[in-house]
Amino acid sequence: GIKPVFGAELNTTSGAVFLYVQNRTGYANLCRLLSRSDQEPASDEEGTAVATRQRMPFTRAAIAAHADGLIAVTTDESLASSFGSRFYRAVTKRELADHPRGVLVPRTHYGSPEERRHFDIVQSIRTRTLLQQPHAEKRTGDFLFRATAALPAWVHQHPELLRRTHEIVDACEFVFPFGPPQFPEFHPPDGTSPTSFLRHLVDEGVLRRYGTKGGTLRAQVEEELGIIAKVGYEALFLHTWSLLQDCRAAGIEWITRGSAADSLVCYCLGISNVCPIRFELYFKRFLNPERMAMNKLPDIDIDFPHDRKDDVVNLLFARYGVDHCAVVGGFSTFQARSAFGDVGKVLGLSEGQIRQFTQSFPWGGGTELRAILERGIETKDLPIHEEPYRTALELAVLLDGRPRNPKMHPCGIVLTRQPVHELTPTFLSNKGWRTTHFDMDITEGIGLVKMDILAQGGLAVLRDAKVAIQRNHGVTVDLGTLAPWEDRKVWDLIASGGSRAVHHIESPAMLNLCRMTNVREIDGLVAIVSVIRPGAANENKKLAFTRRYQGMEPPSYPHPCLEPCLRSTFGLVVYEEHILQIAEAYAGLSAGRADVLRRALVKEKPRIVEEIEPEFFAAAAARGHAHEKTQEVWQLVTGFQGYAFNKAHSTAYGVEAYEAAWIKSRYPAEFMAGVLTNGKGFYSTLVYILECHRLGLRILPPSVNESGPGYSAGPRGIRVPVGAVGGITEETKRRTLVERRTGVYASLTDFALRVGPKAEELEALVRVGAFDGFGRTRLEQFWEVQKIIHGGGGSGGRDQSWLLPPPTLENLPGERLREPTLKERLQAEWELLGFTATAHPLNLYDDIHWDSYCRLSRAGQFVGQEITVCGLVVEQRIHHQVTGEPMKFLTIADQTDIASTDLFAETYRSYGLATVRYPVLEVTAKVEPYENGRGWTLRALKAGKPRVKGG
Repeated sequence: GIKPVFGAELNTTSGAVFLYVQNRTGYANLCRLLSRSDQEPASDEEGTAVATRQRMPFTRAAIAAHADGLIAVTTDESLASSFGSRFYRAVTKRELADHPRGVLVPRTHYGSPEERRHFDIVQSIRTRTLLQQPHAEKRTGDFLFRATAALPAWVHQHPELLRRTHEIVDACEFVFPFGPPQFPEFHPPDGTSPTSFLRHLVDEGVLRRYGTKGGTLRAQVEEELGIIAKVGYEALFLHTWSLLQDCRAAGIEWITRGSAADSLVCYCLGISNVCPIRFELYFKRFLNPERMAMNKLPDIDIDFPHDRKDDVVNLLFARYGVDHCAVVGGFSTFQARSAFGDVGKVLGLSEGQIRQFTQSFPWGGGTELRAILERGIETKDLPIHEEPYRTALELAVLLDGRPRNPKMHPCGIVLTRQPVHELTPTFLSNKGWRTTHFDMDITEGIGLVKMDILAQGGLAVLRDAKVAIQRNHGVTVDLGTLAPWEDRKVWDLIASGGSRAVHHIESPAMLNLCRMTNVREIDGLVAIVSVIRPGAANENKKLAFTRRYQGMEPPSYPHPCLEPCLRSTFGLVVYEEHILQIAEAYAGLSAGRADVLRRALVKEKPRIVEEIEPEFFAAAAARGHAHEKTQEVWQLVTGFQGYAFNKAHSTAYGVEAYEAAWIKSRYPAEFMAGVLTNGKGFYSTLVYILECHRLGLRILPPSVNESGPGYSAGPRGIRVPVGAVGGITEETKRRTLVERRTGVYASLTDFALRVGPKAEELEALVRVGAFDGFGRTRLEQFWEVQKIIHGGGGSGGRDQSWLLPPPTLENLPGERLREPTLKERLQAEWELLGFTATAHPLNLYDDIHWDSYCRLSRAGQFVGQEITVCGLVVEQRIHHQVTGEPMKFLTIADQTDIASTDLFAETYRSYGLATVRYPVLEVTAKVEPYENGRGWTLRALKAGKPRVKGG
């Protein structure tokens, strides 16, 4: 019942002007005015807080040129005359001071007097100043909300303001044009209609995909095309198809995931490469008339290699133009760490104090942050009750989840039929793309068509590995020929838990589940990809699946009518579309109504679930089902809550995981080099280096004549690139590659002369062995660098005295008269690379009594027993048990293997501090077997400081 009035406050050379939207013309004009910031970036790439700058004020001419359809309240007489209407005249400066918007309700920023300090702190964060530090952009005055009932005196004193308020409100008639998506027009290249052209492409695709067997699929093709035509969505499929033709021409590969893979039309168009017939995918999860009636676009989510995503976005801007294309905007929000950090700076804490305080923070927290810190094993000793930490924590809780700064949506691109600025204002991202002020939900709500362009590291790994295999072995890998996915070597790798670094199935939980199920066929792997998701992955369901999958427990179906849809998952609800299929098969609900239930369960909206419950029971009763049986089925349905995958999504990822495992099983060096180069996996680089050690792959240190730009697999091992060395500038990395294309470097001096690195860069490269290939000792290299630095050579210096040979070793200072030891070399690599290249990182801990521990590779020999192992902590994550108590998952590595262990609540309370205190940890654990006898897990009982030799 409240009439919205849209407007904005603009700063001009003569003060503020308040503009109110009168009609669609005025809305478009305001969008164009606000998009003036298209000329300057509004946020950085990482979404961090934007540096404060004094924006150029709007000119009278710019505002006057966009006056049509807008109401102005301003003190500027000449500007007011541009709007030329009887009640849009200028107000006096006194009126504006008392009533900033020129209407009855004054400027409001907070709801209670106690929040004034919060407002001031937010202002200080925005202007990057201390709390009491003045700044031109900090607002002063009283901005407390007061209800209209508290303003009777004002009404009597300024009756003209009340009249003007009503005049403005009455004149503002703009409402958003909510409705169906407005697709950009598609003009088929053959001159036919979009409907005819789409059918032509699909018919070609049926023949290409299925040959003479395509006739049996005609009914489903016609059903899908009929629904698409009924709702007028041909353009969506054609625009997507057209984009992918551009991508193919540019050498960009993709994978279509999500419910689009349900569609036979998408498969025949080449949008998706997963056959929906082979995997029994459910088309109505993707597209149904009821969903379309609610103006909900079907999602066609496409993954591209992470390093080509920007190229795809640029293809879209090139095709549609900047006036009809924009990135979806949004906001990065304050989280526990960022909120405390920003407030702490305002209150005077240094970067070091903030970093020390937040290093053990949970990533979430919200209103429970203080309580979490107080009971946290690793945070209970923090000075949370001391100032300014106490206040910073209070305000961090207040800011948690609030917008921090504008940013680009990670994947959404909107396409428009009319010019973008008739629908939304935009800002310019640092990448140079127009970005909407509105977020994803609003852009869809006002009819903008969104395409999801997603980035994925796994695809880049597959691409780079295939290129390296061709280069090293002369073998062209065609992953499309791997169906029916029955290679025993691949399944041995997956079922043994060897799929670390394989995208989608590499987390500790996935490795364990693959071993627990002894999965050996593609449909089982597809199910596992969804079973592991939080919505489906409660422990009871995982355990039931592993048992039923292996025949240890019979499948169970609440009603015979549910067996067809739940047969592939042995009676368990695993995929999102199971909700639709159960509601349809058992209760006879329409696909659209069942989809509403699915969305409510996935997005955890209990009110909507409660609304549908009586409808479900009534429909089931009408079909003759007993109330008790319906209760059982309803419990099965509603037990599926939280985020999970649909089967099409799991299928696309399961097939991709198999393909990656196939490459790893046959070309491990090329595969791991691709993983290390792209750095987008579940683990840190260190873990992947350790996986290389486990596989027996040699890691070679950087070399200025061999490595770059990524990790490269060769006959001697995997070479670390110069670009991985810490402290090397992007310019030096670039020049290293550019210069080497003109010829290899003859010496360290030749490198310095041609590339011109800084002194500290030369020293870093010496320390990691990047010049060892020239045959000189590290000692000789070090002295040569000193001559370069102090003699004026390198970095463009003209003094050539540094080209003279270094003095003999006898003339060097005494402390430099030796080569660095292996341990010193490893320490330098750890410092500059984040891992050791020339030996296993545990060689850094040669004082530990390794022979007194059970090696991880032998742990399986002691099933049911307690063992004590020792390893480098390479991964740790805090979780909460069902009781709410914190626990920790640890991944440790020794010289023989990598293993995960769980510190449940009681153990974590006693030994949690040790897990952060000691980089190498001794763990006493019980080796607990899987039910199938094909693996084990370590349940930690104790953790602490490792034993040392002679101790």
